[in-house]
Amino acid sequence: MSAVKQELEGNVHVKTDDPLSLELQKIHPDPDANNRTVRNILPPDDHAKTTVKPTRAAIHKLLGNVKEGGEELLFPYIEYDRFAMEWVNVVDELEWVHKNSNDKSIHTSSSPFEFGIGTLTPTSANKTRLKIQGDKNKLVKGSYISVLIETRDDNDRKRIRGGDFFTAVMTNTALKKSTAGRIKDYGNGTYAVYFYAAWSGQAHVTIKLSYTREAINYLKDTMKTKEGLMGFDANFTNGKISESSRCSLINEGVWHNMCEYTNANSLGKTVLLCIKPLRLECSDLYSMWTGVGNMNNDIKKEGIQSTYLFDGQYNTVQLKQSPLVINILDHPTPVPPPKLLPCGPDVPRPLSDGYWDNNVTFVPLVCQSKQWSKEEFNKCMFNKQVTGIGDSTLRQFFSFADTFGFNISDFHVLALRIAGEIVSIWKPMFAADLIDNITQKQCDTKTQVVILNFSFHYGRWSIRSYVERVFRAKLASERLLQRCPNSKVIIKLAHARDNNWRGQNIHSNNWLYYDMNRIIRRVFGGIGVVFLDVWDMVDSSFDENQVHMSTVVMRQELYLLLSYICPEMASLK
Repeated sequence: MSAVKQELEGNVHVKTDDPLSLELQKIHPDPDANNRTVRNILPPDDHAKTTVKPTRAAIHKLLGNVKEGGEELLFPYIEYDRFAMEWVNVVDELEWVHKNSNDKSIHTSSSPFEFGIGTLTPTSANKTRLKIQGDKNKLVKGSYISVLIETRDDNDRKRIRGGDFFTAVMTNTALKKSTAGRIKDYGNGTYAVYFYAAWSGQAHVTIKLSYTREAINYLKDTMKTKEGLMGFDANFTNGKISESSRCSLINEGVWHNMCEYTNANSLGKTVLLCIKPLRLECSDLYSMWTGVGNMNNDIKKEGIQSTYLFDGQYNTVQLKQSPLVINILDHPTPVPPPKLLPCGPDVPRPLSDGYWDNNVTFVPLVCQSKQWSKEEFNKCMFNKQVTGIGDSTLRQFFSFADTFGFNISDFHVLALRIAGEIVSIWKPMFAADLIDNITQKQCDTKTQVVILNFSFHYGRWSIRSYVERVFRAKLASERLLQRCPNSKVIIKLAHARDNNWRGQNIHSNNWLYYDMNRIIRRVFGGIGVVFLDVWDMVDSSFDENQVHMSTVVMRQELYLLLSYICPEMASLK
């Protein structure tokens, strides 16, 4: 056994006659710096002459380049084996709640329990309370307004856990002004909502309970961990005879005598499995198709016991105390607008993504953007090759660009999609493969701009299959940016859509798309990729939320996109 691979809690015992031991002896950590230490680097029977207590950070620093047998010596246990360590998230949640809780008192009791008879229901839109924080008479234009949400159940019992999913909008319909709120979850049943006060005058704050914690727990712990949820009706043919079959995506599990279709570069360990036809070969697979009706039927077959969580009482329902009506005052000395960075990769997310200055113009507060003319559009896109890989919302986005006279013809419909026309399974390409096919010669000829999205067709993918797919696209994006540093990779994130019936509220609900956005930011963050986040723009628009938004919203999305592609042209003087 490696001397450094025995990892327990306690002291670190080291020899004094090896280079590592000599380096460890030089460490004199602050005893309060970190009480988490690693002990018994050497076997128990290997008596040490010196005992020190280095911090975990110091050990990491020391062992970063130390090798044994050609392999890195790793610390701590999480680096040996990450399998089945989902509990790390629970620890992180508890630490977050403790750090952000207003109640720091210690509750003592002479009895091991407090007891009684009680009932706890999901968060109630009728009982949940709202309160404007601060002096209502000092809410001024250019500042941030904060509203506190205190969640209660149907019996007016205070909820003590976070995890509910709210949407919040502040509007003045007469002035045609609107903005979405940024919601902070304290993890203890209370939430803060922040709005940027972009105008003076009256404002209506409307807050909706979109999904309860219990509904989200069902989605993430039950539905999104299941394999084979994304199923397809398959057609096999050799030109003479045809057979129907059933296919599904599997990331975890075992199987027997199935047709296997793999693409490690784009899908990782996820496998497309099909029931083998009786008379045809696996190579005779021609097409696959699934639609919303199929997904609704699948939901019914599952016999979900928690469907009530996706009905009107707990789903996309306005809080009874909203809208709150507030009055925003003009500041005696005008508050300057927020200072914005040029649009680019990994720009920090502000408390507000922006506001609608009227019903046709959105003002971003994420980065420096502008309203673009046709001439400016063409100047920005000069000598650029744009490749799009995604669903119909991205294709709609590209089609709208035609109104500027710029034809983006290189658009690829994502592979393994929902609905749409039936095409050969061998025709669509995956994002990672298409990105890897961009050659150095193409990069030398024109600046490559790749626009991706991973949202509305992925609601029934297991979380592992989804993460592996976007992770493989991330690796391909990194390879492109390394060989073609002037290229741009832009990911258009999801927006909240319409959910009109129960099945849709389960397999295509907005929390899933919100969570996909978080996953994409986490996977692609820090490598130079741009995130085109239009969630708040869409949520606060004066149009109804739909999968395919109106041309008014599309225009403002396009203007923000151009500001990311050509930030030097959008810089505010």
